Order: sequence, then C-alpha cells, then structure tokens
Amino acid sequence: MKKPSFLLYLAALLILGSCASSKKSSHSNLLTNAPDGTATPHEAAAPKAALSMNQPLDINREELVRYAKTFLGTPYKYGAADPQKGFDCSGFLYYLFRHYHVKPPRSSYDYEHVGQTVSIQKALPGDLILFRGEHSSRIGHIGMITSGKEPLSFIHAAGSGTGVIISTFSGYYKRQFVKVIRVLQ
Repeated sequence: MKKPSFLLYLAALLILGSCASSKKSSHSNLLTNAPDGTATPHEAAAPKAALSMNQPLDINREELVRYAKTFLGTPYKYGAADPQKGFDCSGFLYYLFRHYHVKPPRSSYDYEHVGQTVSIQKALPGDLILFRGEHSSRIGHIGMITSGKEPLSFIHAAGSGTGVIISTFSGYYKRQFVKVIRVLQ
C-alpha cells in the first residue's frame, strides 16, 4: 500500500480540522453534572440546571472574559480542548463554556447559527467573533471579544507558535471577519 504524500495529509487535516471544519456536530448542546459535581457531556435529556446555547446564557460577561484571560499563553494544539495539552480556537471556547455548565458547539463552523448577530459597533465583552477560514467563505476561526471599545480586541487560540493571545480587530482579521454573535444575556 502506498503512503499518502505529506501535502495530501496536510490538506486532509486542514479540511477536517475543528477550527475550519464544515462538518456539522450532532452532539447535544447540554452538559449534565456527574455525582461528584463535575461536568460531563450527556446526549440525552439534561436536568433543568443544565444550560443550552439555544437561549441567551446568564453568565457575567466580565467574569467570563477574566476567566478566559487566565489561559493567555496556553499553547495551540490542533483538535485540543484541554489547557494541559493546548487549545484550538473552538476547543478554547468549548473549555470556557463547559466551566459554566454549558456544552457549546465543538467546531467553529457550528457557531454560524448560534446566538444573535450584533453589529461590530455594538460588540460587548463576552460576545463571540467569527471569521472565514483562509481561502474559504466558511466559518473557520472564532474568538471572544475582550473589549468592544476602540480598538476592539478579542481573545482566541490563534495558531501554532502563538497559542491563546489577545488580538486587535485589524488587518487580516478585518478582511476575514464574518460576524459577531451574542450568546450571553
């Protein structure tokens, strides 16, 4: 059997990657609590205390952003959602929201129809910002607004060599911008 070339392997990784994936997630957006109080994914009906991203979340914006900033410098790791191993862009948000007993989408693409779209001028800390993937019209990257004031900034797992950083909304990010969504009340 012939081994696939490195370029074909790399192309497959880019297509199937969680940050640029076009695959729709079939997982429930709920999280349940295990007997020890830790959060565990659950595909069936969740208890009333579990939160869903199908409605605005009652999470304090400033607290969420403060918590997100505790992960600054965490390395980028493709497909990861664990601060001990690293994060990709959607894995970072997945980990943050799980802390608040919410099971969000796992792929950046799956955020396309989540929350309420707001204008960039009305973006608030805790809102999510979506970008097209490189050479694509599909959602391929996601971050969380840290400051809606000029210059607008957002925290995200940017990629290899940078990991979790805060970036300003300029240059490349302005060109790849798709929309801002509000998932918090």
